[in-house]
Amino acid sequence: MKTKFKKLNLLVYGGDRTKVTSMLQELGVLHLELDETFRNESIEDLEFRKNRLTKAIDFIQAYGARKKIIQRADGNELSLSEVVDEVLTLKLKKEADEQEEELLRKHKQKLMPWGDFDPDKLARLDRAGIKVSFYSAEKKSLKAYDFGEQAYQIIHEGPDRIYLVVFSRGETISLPFETIELPSLRISDLHIREQELNTAKAEFTKTIPGYTRYLPMLEQELVRLENQWMLQLANGSYDEYAKGSILHLTGWFPATMEGRLLHYIQQEKLSYTISDPVSGDKVPVLLNNPNYPKLFESITRIFQLPDYYEMDLTPFIAVFYPILFAYCLGDAGYGLVLLLAALIGGFTFLKASRNMAVLGVILGVFTTLMGVVKSGSIFGQPIIADYLHPLLQFLSQYVIIPDDRDVVFNAFNVALLIGVIQIFTGIIISIVNKMRYHSLIASLPQLGKLFIVFSLIWMFLADMQGVESLQPFALGRKILLTIGVLLVLFFHDMKLPIVARTASGVLPLFFILTGILGDVLSYVRLFALGVASSVLGLVVNQIGTTIMGDTWWGILLAIVFLLVGHGLNFALATLGAFVHPLRLTFVEFYNNANFEGGGVPYKPLRKIK
Repeated sequence: MKTKFKKLNLLVYGGDRTKVTSMLQELGVLHLELDETFRNESIEDLEFRKNRLTKAIDFIQAYGARKKIIQRADGNELSLSEVVDEVLTLKLKKEADEQEEELLRKHKQKLMPWGDFDPDKLARLDRAGIKVSFYSAEKKSLKAYDFGEQAYQIIHEGPDRIYLVVFSRGETISLPFETIELPSLRISDLHIREQELNTAKAEFTKTIPGYTRYLPMLEQELVRLENQWMLQLANGSYDEYAKGSILHLTGWFPATMEGRLLHYIQQEKLSYTISDPVSGDKVPVLLNNPNYPKLFESITRIFQLPDYYEMDLTPFIAVFYPILFAYCLGDAGYGLVLLLAALIGGFTFLKASRNMAVLGVILGVFTTLMGVVKSGSIFGQPIIADYLHPLLQFLSQYVIIPDDRDVVFNAFNVALLIGVIQIFTGIIISIVNKMRYHSLIASLPQLGKLFIVFSLIWMFLADMQGVESLQPFALGRKILLTIGVLLVLFFHDMKLPIVARTASGVLPLFFILTGILGDVLSYVRLFALGVASSVLGLVVNQIGTTIMGDTWWGILLAIVFLLVGHGLNFALATLGAFVHPLRLTFVEFYNNANFEGGGVPYKPLRKIK
C-alpha cells in the first residue's frame, strides 16, 4: 500500500524566503524537488565542512573503540575545529604510512635475491668506469647463453630463475635477459624504516581511541550542518517572479498531513493552492503497509520503489516470498536453526533491527513447516509420516519426498503450481493497474494474456498430464485462447490504426506464447534447491555415521564433521533460498505484473535530530 499525496503550490514574498523555509523545515512534512546542483558560496562552504566532519567521524569510528576512551595527558579539551584538524592529520599520516609500507614490501621483495649490498659501493665502481648491471633470467636461457669473456657473477639461484650481475668497462652492455632496476636502499635500511612505521602504528593505536569522547560533539555538529545545507538547497528551489519579489514553491505532502500544513500556512497568511496529483507529476512514494507486509518492505526496496501510479507489490511479496524461501531451503532442522538464530539475534546483535529479526523468525517457521510436509527431513534425516500431526500427514501425502517416484513428481508439480499461481497473480495485478490508473481498454491486452496463459495451462493439464476432468472442455479452451489472441492483437496500441495496431501486437503475442513456458519452468529451481539441501544433509549424516565407529575419538570426530558439514550446507542452502526467490520475484513476478518502478522516495524537508 502507498500513502496518498497532495500537491502544494505556495507563493512567498522574497524577503520571507528564509523564514518560510525554516518553518517548513520545522514542520517536516513537505517533500520538495530539491535541485542538488544548485550552488552558492554558502552551500559550497557547508559541503566542505560536512565532508571534513564526515571523514573525521568515519575515521574515529573505524579505528577507535567507544569503550576505550583515553584522556589527553595535559587534561585539556579540544575545540571542534582542533579535533577535526588533528583527526584528519592522523588520517593523512596513516594513509601515507600504509602506502609507504606497501612500497617497502615491494622494495624488499625486489632486493631479497641480491642480499644486503651497499648502493654506495656501486656508485664508487661507476665513478671508476666499471658498470654493474643486474639481470634475471630463466635457467634454460642462461645455460644456453655464451658469455665468452664477459665477467659475470650469479648472486642467487631460485627454483625457476637465476639472478646475476654483469661487469663491464665503459658503456653498459645489453644482454637478452630481464634487466632489474634496484631501489637505492639497503635491505637493512628498509628494516629500520619498517620498525619506525611499526612504532608509529603502535602510537596511533594508543592515540586514536582518545578521540572517541568527541564523537557526540562531532555528530551533533554534522546534524546541524546537514540541516543548514538542506535549508540552503530549499531556498534555492524557489521559482522567482516579479524580479525576485514574489517566489513560487512546489512540494508534496501526505494527504493525512493536510490539516497540520494548512494550520501553519493560514497562520502565516500565505497564498497557496492544494490539488491532487495529475498524470505526469513526479509524486514521491511512501509505503504504508500493515505490520506483517511492512516486514517485507526491505525486500521491495532491494529492487525499486513502485511508481506512484502503480500498485505496491509488497503485500503480495509478503505472501509468496516466505513460501518460495521455505521451498528452497526445504529442511525442518535448518528451519529450526534459522528460527533460533533470529530469536537470539532479536535480543542481541539484531536488537536495533528488530524487523529483520522478526522476518527471520517468519522465514524460520515457514521453513520448518515446509521441511516437514515437503522434504520430510530434519537435518537430512527422513521423518516418519506416521508420527506427524494428522494435518501434516494429509499434506505429506501430496508433497513429501520419500523414495516413491510418483510422489517426487507430485512435489515437482507443486513447485510449478506455486509458479503458476504467482504468475497468474502478477497478470491480474497488471490488469487492475491498467484499469485503475489508465482505462478499461488499456487493460484488455493484459486480460488477453491472462486468457492465453490460462488456456495453455488448461491444455497442458488436459492433453499432456491426462487430467480427465478437464478433457471434455476442449472447445471452451479453444474459445478462451482465441479471445485472448484477439485482445492482444487488436488492443495492443490504441493510438495506431487498426491494421498497424494488429501488426504491432504480433510481437507481444509471440513473447507471451514463448515466454510463459520459461517463466513457469523457472520455478523448478524451488524443487531442485530443496531436494539438493535435503540430499546433501543426508550425505553428511551418512559420512558422519561412517566416521563415528565405536571409539570415543571417532564419536568426537563425527560430531565435529556433522557440525561443519551441516553448517556449510545450511549456509549455502540459506544463501540459495534467499537469492533465487528474489530472482523469481523480480523477474517472473514483476515482469508479469508489468511492474515499472522508478518511484522517488518521500524525503520531506525536515530537521535531522
